[in-house]
Amino acid sequence: MAKQLAVSGLDHAALVVRDLAESKRWYEKMFGFTALDPNAGPASPYIGNATTRLALLEANEERPYITPANQGPRACHVAFGANAETFLAYQSQLTDAGTKYEMLVHSDCQSIYFSDPDGYLLEVTTYEIDKLG
Repeated sequence: MAKQLAVSGLDHAALVVRDLAESKRWYEKMFGFTALDPNAGPASPYIGNATTRLALLEANEERPYITPANQGPRACHVAFGANAETFLAYQSQLTDAGTKYEMLVHSDCQSIYFSDPDGYLLEVTTYEIDKLG
């Protein structure tokens, strides 16, 4: 019988973006992400923090940008975890910015769904439902 293999976690998600600099600024502002390889200069696609990494790949002839089909929260999206306090702060930030979002309560968590400037559906979720008030 073959040995059961297991991964240690999700290393990164890769998204094709129209404008690398603009997307980096947006993810820095929205999620507090920073360049993960500052020595690589502004062309480095990796952005994130100690636990979360994204590869933002600028569209080109070999890697075209295709507008993502937003199929809603029960389909393809990227989810980020947060504690209850941060979750509520995201809800306020999105409301204050006039950003359209959808809230869903799942069996064990609550989520906010919204899109980035390239149309990718993102989720911020918390499992601290009892602390949401």
